[in-house]
Amino acid sequence: MPDFTLRQLECFVAVAEYATIAHAADALHASPSAVSGALGELEKHLGEELLVRRRAHGVTLTTAGRALLPRARAVLAAAADLNPDDTEGLSGHLVLGIYRTLSASLLPGIIDGFTRQHPAVRLDFLEGSGDELLHALDEGRADVAILYHRDIYGPVQTEALYELRAHVLLSADHRLAEADSVSLTDLADEPFIQFDVQPAWQNTLALMAAASVRPVIRYATANYELARSMVGRGLGYTVLVNRPVNDLTHEGRRVVVKDLSPLPEPTVVALAWPKDRAPSNLLREFVAWVARPDREWRTETESRG
Repeated sequence: MPDFTLRQLECFVAVAEYATIAHAADALHASPSAVSGALGELEKHLGEELLVRRRAHGVTLTTAGRALLPRARAVLAAAADLNPDDTEGLSGHLVLGIYRTLSASLLPGIIDGFTRQHPAVRLDFLEGSGDELLHALDEGRADVAILYHRDIYGPVQTEALYELRAHVLLSADHRLAEADSVSLTDLADEPFIQFDVQPAWQNTLALMAAASVRPVIRYATANYELARSMVGRGLGYTVLVNRPVNDLTHEGRRVVVKDLSPLPEPTVVALAWPKDRAPSNLLREFVAWVARPDREWRTETESRG
């Protein structure tokens, strides 16, 4: 029988997630001294230092701590699954990783809809690139992630959600604003606003190369909304994948979306979660809920695809 307890694992996971003992103690409704004591006992039982404690700088995980985190969360999830499998009474903590440019259009509806149905669930999120999200899944910092399927690799399970296609974004008064579709050759000599996030930029370059176009890059930004606002000002055109419902920029200027000709291959937005860890009841229900085609968040999102 192991010498450590589920409470010690719960304290360890909470401190890893909140990065400070004080914040973890608040979340666990415990005193900081009790959480610190539980961590000390866990380290003693395992014979390894799990955390580096730095006054005024919180805590960071050691190599042993990073290795333990996904296993600790799996043990806690398995323990929670010993309760009756009643998805209407689900409780627990789930961390959703999400691709940065998808978060603004997807997260609010997902968090609102799922937590209204399961009010005892705490649903948190972290944003990142495809690589960052896959690392978060591998290290146990995220339970499930939403990202582009083309970015997925390694031992993960996936569930396709919907498709998007790369498109051109133009200002409302652009000479091609009324065209049914545009080709990249139509825009080859015009200033280009580079959305400088990987792998989005790599994929745009591939589209450009296929059309034998070398873009005239005028500005580059990793800020999705800044790229849209620059287009709205008439400073250039850009190529994006995600399509917000609103056609206004932050400045209130209108932009127009134009299909590319020829039509590029679709980009699949997918859920991904670790294949080598048994999913908890909470994760299984979340995946099923998000993947159902009749969810409200999907209706508005897919109408833009």
